[in-house]
Amino acid sequence: MLRFFRQIRQRLLTDNKFSKYLLYAIGEILLVVIGILIALQIDNWNEERKGRIEEQILLRQLKEDYITNLEQLDSKIATRKLLIKSSKELLTYYDNPDSANRDSVISRLGNLSLTVTYDPIDNDLVASGKINMIRNEKLKRLLTKWSTDVIQVQEVEAIYLNAHHYIYFPILSKFGLKRAVDKALYEKVNKVEDLSTFLLNRDELMPYDFKKSRLEPGLQAILNNPELEGMVSNSILINELINSESSTLRKQILEILDLLRASELN
Repeated sequence: MLRFFRQIRQRLLTDNKFSKYLLYAIGEILLVVIGILIALQIDNWNEERKGRIEEQILLRQLKEDYITNLEQLDSKIATRKLLIKSSKELLTYYDNPDSANRDSVISRLGNLSLTVTYDPIDNDLVASGKINMIRNEKLKRLLTKWSTDVIQVQEVEAIYLNAHHYIYFPILSKFGLKRAVDKALYEKVNKVEDLSTFLLNRDELMPYDFKKSRLEPGLQAILNNPELEGMVSNSILINELINSESSTLRKQILEILDLLRASELN
């Protein structure tokens, strides 16, 4: 092809047709420029196509992650509802001691020994720069603020965890109730069908009979303990706050999943 064009140029110069040669040369330059532009366009199109493929892979991974995050969050919310329910029933026993049953009181105190924390999958999109692969601006904003919203929930969870470790458990131990409460919780966990909230593998949990401690206080002593009553009351307050924050987080997950599904179709 190059030889063909070279022959045309030489013929025009030989025939002394400079004006025609000039037009030809301009045409040849235009063809080269057009060829370069077409090549650049093809290259840009290929890069765009590769970018969209990478985006779709990222969106599918994010969808799987946030479905898992939602399942975990729902599990935590359900566990906290159990804590709130048990705490409210315990306060009823404190207000009406005559209606209380010792086994019921110990069982509910065992429930209060449960602590759950939300630990979702974090892709760290902002730090890695992968967030820029996503075209949907609303989805990008929600994903960017996700970590901050999770931290807000975890900060309230930390308050409850600290209260458990430094107030609730010491009260139980000092009062002689820790063994009875541990027994109640251990039996409950052994009976739970879905242990994903507490354990990775039921087979690793060995059965054990804690028996009854000779130091264990009676029912009236338990219901006359103001420190324990205060901890029960605090359990309602903090877990309600955490579930309120978690419900807001849940709505955000659902919105993120809707946007992820919509972006997958485009």
